[in-house]
Amino acid sequence: MARNAHPELTQERIIEAATELFTSQGYDKTSMQDIIDATGGLSKGAVYHHFRSKEDLFDAVADRLMNTMSETSGKTQTRSKQGTALEQLQSLFSPERARKRLEAADLMFRKFNPKANPKMIGMEFTALVDERDDFVDLITQGNQDGSMHVNQVEQAAEILRLLANMWLLPFFRQGTQAELRTRAACFFTIMRGLGIPLQDRGFSDLLASFGTDTKGNNKGKTESEGSI
Repeated sequence: MARNAHPELTQERIIEAATELFTSQGYDKTSMQDIIDATGGLSKGAVYHHFRSKEDLFDAVADRLMNTMSETSGKTQTRSKQGTALEQLQSLFSPERARKRLEAADLMFRKFNPKANPKMIGMEFTALVDERDDFVDLITQGNQDGSMHVNQVEQAAEILRLLANMWLLPFFRQGTQAELRTRAACFFTIMRGLGIPLQDRGFSDLLASFGTDTKGNNKGKTESEGSI
């Protein structure tokens, strides 16, 4: 048998098939045979060569989803190093930069059913808390340069990551335009209460454009109550 000259492409093909199935019908309801069938021609041996089990494949899918959603992952999402710590953090919520994250997340989570994917939710939660160090450093810097006044730095970093990546965005839990505007207003109020005075500079308008009642928007109700 000829060797696969592009194993990374085969691996990507498997992950894409698994992502579609895991997010649409859930981990528990998806079998390895379902994934093999969805690859469109790969053999059972080819799939198991790259992923020994459904658990291993789930880990790869979860890594992809978390990299898509994480505000500090990837070259395109690295914050600006210029200005105060608050200005650096504020840049993550500029419409120009946030739009890229929202659009990427929408593509990945459009068919996501949170009730069918409790394990995926749990892994996302754990990863966000475990990977708080970037925000801990940034908030510490903000306390030092006077742009922030945060008492519980580590806890504030966890709250910021969890709210910004799981609660604020309309994919784990959808909402109408009005509901998303209210959610954004609540988020910025919470941040100010923690001593992180972020401002809404068009972010709520951008977020509202992903509402379930947006004209021409394909984000209608799915079988889930909502989904980020």
